[in-house]
Amino acid sequence: MALLHIIAHRIQRLDPSNASTISFRDHCWEKDGRVEECFRELKISVIKRFTKDYGRFSDDIGSHPLSSWIKNFSEEKMSFDNLSKKAIEHLKTEIDKSEALVDGFVFFAHEQLERDELLHLFFVQHNTAQFIDGSLDINESFYLETSNINLSAKINISDWQSDDIHRSSNALTLLRWRGEKELTEAFTHFIGFTDKLDLKADTDDFLETVSDYTKDLPELEAYQTKKHVVDYCLEQNKIGKPVVITELATQLKENPPLPAKSSDEATSANTATKLPNFADFVAEQKPTQKTEIIPDRSKLNQYVRISGRDQKLSMSFSASCLGDSIVYDPQTDSLTIHNIPAGLKSRLARHLNKGA
Repeated sequence: MALLHIIAHRIQRLDPSNASTISFRDHCWEKDGRVEECFRELKISVIKRFTKDYGRFSDDIGSHPLSSWIKNFSEEKMSFDNLSKKAIEHLKTEIDKSEALVDGFVFFAHEQLERDELLHLFFVQHNTAQFIDGSLDINESFYLETSNINLSAKINISDWQSDDIHRSSNALTLLRWRGEKELTEAFTHFIGFTDKLDLKADTDDFLETVSDYTKDLPELEAYQTKKHVVDYCLEQNKIGKPVVITELATQLKENPPLPAKSSDEATSANTATKLPNFADFVAEQKPTQKTEIIPDRSKLNQYVRISGRDQKLSMSFSASCLGDSIVYDPQTDSLTIHNIPAGLKSRLARHLNKGA
């Protein structure tokens, strides 16, 4: 990562009948190991949270001016210090419209990656701790809860400024604080976040495309390809990045499925090269498919695994087992399991012996 600017201001409101107050920091911190480590911890804390929303800036700049200030900063018409101060003042205005109580620091961080320019906003809480100073007096200090971020936003400036509607429509990533409704609403309005994406619907469309792509493959190779897609998507989600169709196509090309076993080597070789480039397939067969998506984790996991549970039974197995070692009969609503795993077989035997 290349951290370019970072600054924080404190905002407090301990009584809903009073307006909130701001303690400003004048200038950005000088970048050193301690500051960069703090930023890294904040980023990791947000990446670990799965319940994020994706969208874009509202077109109503009058009510939501943050995007115009970011534009001015991007065009070097405003310093990062001034951007952060204008932003925290606007957040104060939104908080004062509610009865939300607040005491924390809002961090603003500007980062330049190889492909993307990012602006991060973190609301960071703090706790107090006692310590004994050099004079052996007991004093009190703050420590930041950098590993527990509940409210944040990430603006991908590169995506926001892109002419690609799919990129610009999900340039904002918002982490909402589920337990603090009023504060979260004030923060969301301050950002100007709008057009929440339907990740489940987008993921369903994407996985349908993958199914169409693999439908002519032998069963094992189709499963291997689907699993590779899911593994790649989950890895992208883990590091907080979208799935880009062209990049996924490269991954599939470099990691083709193993051909099904056959006595005819030529047939096996032909099977292995049967698939077209995934990006070309999408462009020709699925022109409405988004070129970048942020897939839903639960939908991805369900795509290659079948699972379910009630109060007495919990079951999960690879989708490739269905029709092979696991057979479902809808007429009797029953599953027949063949080739039971050795560990399960051993536990069943011990359980039966205890009851004998």
